[in-house]
Amino acid sequence: MKTRRQPRAFTLVELLVVIGIIALLIAILLPALNKAKQQANIVKCASNLRQISIAVLSYANNNKGRLPPSMVEPNPIYPDGLFWANMLVEGKYLDSPHGVDAAGNPRLGDSAFRCPNGIEEPLGGGFGALTPTEGKNQQYLFVKRPTADDAVATWYALNSVTLQGDPNTSSALPGKSSDAPFAWYNDSQNAADPEKFLKDTRYARHLGLIKRSALVVMAFDGNTYNWNNVAGSTGYSARISGRHGKASNEGKDGMFNCAFFDGHVTLLSTEPFTKAGTGTNALSAEKQDAIFWLHDQY
Repeated sequence: MKTRRQPRAFTLVELLVVIGIIALLIAILLPALNKAKQQANIVKCASNLRQISIAVLSYANNNKGRLPPSMVEPNPIYPDGLFWANMLVEGKYLDSPHGVDAAGNPRLGDSAFRCPNGIEEPLGGGFGALTPTEGKNQQYLFVKRPTADDAVATWYALNSVTLQGDPNTSSALPGKSSDAPFAWYNDSQNAADPEKFLKDTRYARHLGLIKRSALVVMAFDGNTYNWNNVAGSTGYSARISGRHGKASNEGKDGMFNCAFFDGHVTLLSTEPFTKAGTGTNALSAEKQDAIFWLHDQY
């Protein structure tokens, strides 16, 4: 009677060889997988900004060409204030989780306002980021206006300038200096400031101001509602979130998605803007690729 031959077991050397081959394959494939994931996130982010740009243009077309404010502080015209992302969701131009749960925490979820390279952590303590790649620029903004139930978490920003103080002395007239397509109606001087600017037609933001729609920036990776060179910041470019691609300029800069008024979205580097300096001229660094200030159209 023949005995059944027992299968030969792997030797320790053979097992180590197999493990080594698997580890080598993982080492080869992992960078490619990470690169593919990053590329997918860039595409998803660009799709989000494209949806936002369509929503903003739809809002403008439904409001006689008027562009939405980036934010309005409470004032006699808007007693509870406004915020741009909340307005778009409330007006059903975009859909998004909004409001707070029973514990008062923001309702988060997938939406056009959610950058896949952002983090689920609310921005707190102002916008004093030092560079585009700083951690604060990966957080989301959650503005409870008019009410907490209207609030939408957003990882994106409109190209917006601050309007405050005396309208007769402000330098933020459209087409002049330090101007942008959208406006934050601030009340840092007194509670009547937003009302004064909102009633002053010289400061109105509308589609008629956009002369080069393929170059004028509408929205971008960011979590602020205005351009402002805050104390301790490296400048205006520090409010652009360099969330994508490999960090450059000693880790200070990265890539950001940028939506334009003709509806297209482009991936740009923050580095030229950062290297252009801390003042408003920094945002004029690459006018052939992106126009932030309205007066740079001319």
